Amino acid sequence: MKLTKTLLALSLGAFAATAGANTTVSTNSLQNGLDALTEGGAFYDVNNDQYNPDEVWQITSSGASVNRLIFEFAGFEASAQFGIYDLNDTNNRLMIFDGSACGTADTTCTPQGNLELLVDGAGYQFSTLSGGGSATFSSDSFGYYLSSGDGTFFSQSALNAGIADANHNNTTDHMIAFRGDDATRLDINGGTSYKTFNSGEFILAWEDLMFPNSDYDYSDFVVLVESVLPVPEPGTLALLGLGLAGLGAARRRQKA
Repeated sequence: MKLTKTLLALSLGAFAATAGANTTVSTNSLQNGLDALTEGGAFYDVNNDQYNPDEVWQITSSGASVNRLIFEFAGFEASAQFGIYDLNDTNNRLMIFDGSACGTADTTCTPQGNLELLVDGAGYQFSTLSGGGSATFSSDSFGYYLSSGDGTFFSQSALNAGIADANHNNTTDHMIAFRGDDATRLDINGGTSYKTFNSGEFILAWEDLMFPNSDYDYSDFVVLVESVLPVPEPGTLALLGLGLAGLGAARRRQKA
């Protein structure tokens, strides 16, 4: 019984770790930037309303995802690159668009990149409709990445180098996410043509400087992605399943 409880505790702990705690945003630039695009001037609380898990993703049944760069408040605005990577090979990447599409720093942007998932006998092929790029991954799941002049950072925080200071819980999380609530209304182009931020849409906000030499503002590259959903990582699901299976076996023994 003790072993069963231990397995369950470990698996639930791993699942909770994957879900992730909120990451501290230390400046007002992200909050102010998103507030300015929100009808009524009040977006979510960027510290308390982050969505987890946010590390591994899949395109939903629509088969395509539209990605829109909202703003960059960063010194690397002209050189940053955003895209997806293969979970089993972080060097196998597909760039969706780069920061030069935004023009200058401290501004809203209007470009968009389309991402389509095509499945064939050779594997899982992702392609960008606008740029014509493509890459074949090992599965239909992927992570997001951001490359800047200070390094390449991944949505899977364990893949990121650097150690944060004590005020940020030693985080290596360079990306935070916000999911639409089907009520908040945004105009990501900075006007007044507000549209509902729906539950199939996420805003991904990035920190583009290596920790701990960072300002932790998460406003360096902010992009809206749609028709995607985050998924728990396979290893975490396996641990959770093991714990639940052990609990079920223990209950059957008790009834016997």
